Amino acid sequence: MTETQSEKQSLWARFKFHLLHPELTPHQVALSFALGFSIAWNPLIGTHTALVVMLCVVFRRIHRPIMLIAVFINNPWTMVPMATFSAMVGNLLLGRGLSLDLSSIHWKEMGWRSFLTADGFRSMTAMMKPILAPYLLGGAILSLLALPLGYFLVLALARRLRRRHLPQE
Repeated sequence: MTETQSEKQSLWARFKFHLLHPELTPHQVALSFALGFSIAWNPLIGTHTALVVMLCVVFRRIHRPIMLIAVFINNPWTMVPMATFSAMVGNLLLGRGLSLDLSSIHWKEMGWRSFLTADGFRSMTAMMKPILAPYLLGGAILSLLALPLGYFLVLALARRLRRRHLPQE
């Protein structure tokens, strides 16, 4: 089933609706997106939604839908490319170049049991050791870089949309 033009427009219309939220300033909308986008690059898989919920509880003027849209940029379809890019950035920062040595990793041996037992977790982390440090470093750096990038891009977009679609006061 293919997505029709009207469905695409409705997705954009819904996103635009959130960007034009009348009770929040463009700064608040941009900050909400930037925080979510930064969390999306967080290398600690499985903590993304919890971090968003925590921020939504702590800060009142956060636009929750925009933050969730941003954090879910990291999803099952994008997780592998994002993790690979994080590991490559970490490798570059560690002076190892762009090549990642994945030959010692036996992907089929990893599963949910690797996280449930101490022995399984130890063997998994030993196997992942060649890429774990670059992945964590690269993810942390990209998470920090995503904050200003997401903020300024969405701030410019929100201001432009407000000039175009909202009456000037």
